[in-house]
Amino acid sequence: MSHYLTFDIGTTSLKTALVSDEGVVLGVHVEEYHLRTPQPGWAEMEAEAYWQAAVAGTRAVLSASPLARAAGEGEGVGGEAIRGIGFASQGQSFIPLGHNGCPLRNAIVWVDNRSEEIARRWEREWLSREEYRRLTGYPWIPGEMTIFKLAWLAEHEPAAHGAWRFLCLPDYLIWRLTGETATDYNIAQMSGMYDVRAREWAGRLLEAAGVTAEQLPTVHAPGTVVGELRGEAARELGLAAGVPVCVGCNDQLAGAVGAGNVAPGLVTETTGTALAVVTTTAELVDDDRLYAGRHAAPGLHYSMTFAPTSAIVLKWLRDLCAPGEDYDSFLQGVAEVPVGCEGLTMLPHLCGTATPTYNASARGAFAGLTLSHTRAHLARAVMEACACLLQECLEPLQERGVEISSVRSLGGAARSDLWLQMKADLLGRPVERPACADAANLGAAMLAATGVGQFAQVEEAARAWYRPERVFAPEEELFGVYREVYGRYKGLYERMYGP
Repeated sequence: MSHYLTFDIGTTSLKTALVSDEGVVLGVHVEEYHLRTPQPGWAEMEAEAYWQAAVAGTRAVLSASPLARAAGEGEGVGGEAIRGIGFASQGQSFIPLGHNGCPLRNAIVWVDNRSEEIARRWEREWLSREEYRRLTGYPWIPGEMTIFKLAWLAEHEPAAHGAWRFLCLPDYLIWRLTGETATDYNIAQMSGMYDVRAREWAGRLLEAAGVTAEQLPTVHAPGTVVGELRGEAARELGLAAGVPVCVGCNDQLAGAVGAGNVAPGLVTETTGTALAVVTTTAELVDDDRLYAGRHAAPGLHYSMTFAPTSAIVLKWLRDLCAPGEDYDSFLQGVAEVPVGCEGLTMLPHLCGTATPTYNASARGAFAGLTLSHTRAHLARAVMEACACLLQECLEPLQERGVEISSVRSLGGAARSDLWLQMKADLLGRPVERPACADAANLGAAMLAATGVGQFAQVEEAARAWYRPERVFAPEEELFGVYREVYGRYKGLYERMYGP
């Protein structure tokens, strides 16, 4: 049996996984790191922290597996044992490298907002939202994009701006592993400077930021083998040299692949701190209410909608009402509250809205409170609001005639049977809980397995490896009731903030 090693590079931790060639996640290690905030609104990380997290994670998953015991004394694990290395990652975060291949400064992390003023300036002076959407697939001009931070470097740190290469986080680890500068077209697009239709770096944007295409990595399809593990890196990781290293994709798209979302009409949604919804489509959807791009599965596209807050609102309520109480205890009695919470409606926009309404000033609200409402009513109202939020994110696609056949749920909220049934009833669609909770790592392994030739296509890998744990079928008699709940939710938002 051979295995795949995958890295899921998150904002506050790196998750390393060992995946068998039958699609079974054999081991996972989470290595945390802590962002630096040298000024308000800034977020940075030492480049070495990502590498050391990958080293620690690799050694941890290997030491917990039979592979380490199979390796000879002083030899690295590799050859037939590790068939390929793959990636899933946050987008936008990047590291400038000098000509010696060493970082010129800390990574600027995607949540950093130092370049917001530059984005607004470009929008005022010459870059329309329509042009930016046509180029990059983004329906608005987010200040956290890599392109605006490169322009910020030009104004404030010219030495770093003159870098030999600018590498996003998976690209940086690939550089450390192989000595190659490579990225994938999904991570490239998420930098905000890749032309999705021309399939090349957007020259007009690069010129405005004062950088050249030569300073950026070569763009490949997700899963492409871009190099082999070098000796020095192999020794640090505890592997043998020569293991193929593959580009991956953004963590949300990798999670979609890991959940088998590789056919038109399938949806994956991650209800965690935020809500991210990925829908696979046959064509590139052109709509100013959503983000769209090329899927990791060749020939397909995807759209993404996003809300800044979802399940974190339930955590906020729990911490406010019952600090330290576990969720099972906190949610007792919620199932007995009638659908619609006896007139109580909640808006979960505690940090504004993103797609499809784009209102940074929007805020959360409870409406319809009475003396008879209990803590269980409040908790159920939050859960129903998050289900409404999911429907709201899908609405632009449904209005365009995109048929949605099934929704697959990821994130912490997917552990709740009640919440998944609620979503199925409100959407009127089956909702699945995947058997593998580490969907991003599994998706990265699917891409790597395709890249090294175990599968001919990503779709084949998904069919072979994706397994549902449970399917929640919608209850038809509740669909109409939830339509009324959704109507109240939409109406409350419009009364507060307009259509």
